[in-house]
Amino acid sequence: MKTELEKTNESSWWNFIEALSDEFINQTGFGLYAHITPLDVHHVYKDFQQKQAPIRNFTREYVRSYV
Repeated sequence: MKTELEKTNESSWWNFIEALSDEFINQTGFGLYAHITPLDVHHVYKDFQQKQAPIRNFTREYVRSYV
């Protein structure tokens, strides 16, 4: 059985993936995995956690710097 912390972390991960994918689609017309690998997504998520920025702001800036 998952603890509340695990549920929160999992929810944060899925919210991040959805936001990042949406931002790639909005800016390029293609989804997340058309541009970066799953391992890269993991590294970007770790960066996001360290910066503690709002998800939408972080993903918008990441995609702008990527494109």
